[in-house]
Amino acid sequence: MAAEIEVRTQEKRCSALFPFFCLLPLVCVSVAQSVPQMPKIQGESFAGHTVVLPDAAAGKVAVLIFGFTKASKVPTSAWADQLQGYLGTLPDVELYQLPVLEDVPRLLRSMVISGIRKGVPENKRDHFVPVVQGEADLKKLVGYKEKDDAYLIILGRAGNIVQQIHGAPNDASTAQVKSTIESLLIQK
Repeated sequence: MAAEIEVRTQEKRCSALFPFFCLLPLVCVSVAQSVPQMPKIQGESFAGHTVVLPDAAAGKVAVLIFGFTKASKVPTSAWADQLQGYLGTLPDVELYQLPVLEDVPRLLRSMVISGIRKGVPENKRDHFVPVVQGEADLKKLVGYKEKDDAYLIILGRAGNIVQQIHGAPNDASTAQVKSTIESLLIQK
């Protein structure tokens, strides 16, 4: 009698959990689809190399710093300066600065790019890539709100977006970025 009651109790538990296990794959797919995917970004670095992201950073952790206006140079440069020394000591981490210039009129674009290039030191030119297409999609991706902000995206080794931040760096945001990078580097 006690064994029969135990079997019925287990059957009730299993039947109560059956809908959960049936819906679990749908929830996992839904969550996976809600994470924004990094679109392909192609451009020529200031060193003259074609760069396609996220492919160029495959297998590495990448920090992408986007700026959409001339005034965004201040926070984007601040982020790059803040992270450059730290990231330079870490293996398997790439830092890219990506000024988005599609909205700059074509007649002025080459002059603007030339002016930016002159201000970029030689040792940073490989990872400084002006973006001249897909601006609307990038603005959606980064949650564009403040035109003069810096927008950071941290990519995992598989090219997936792990974290997004916008604004100028401060102690809290810098610590958050460093913590994310360190946790990604631990994962192999």
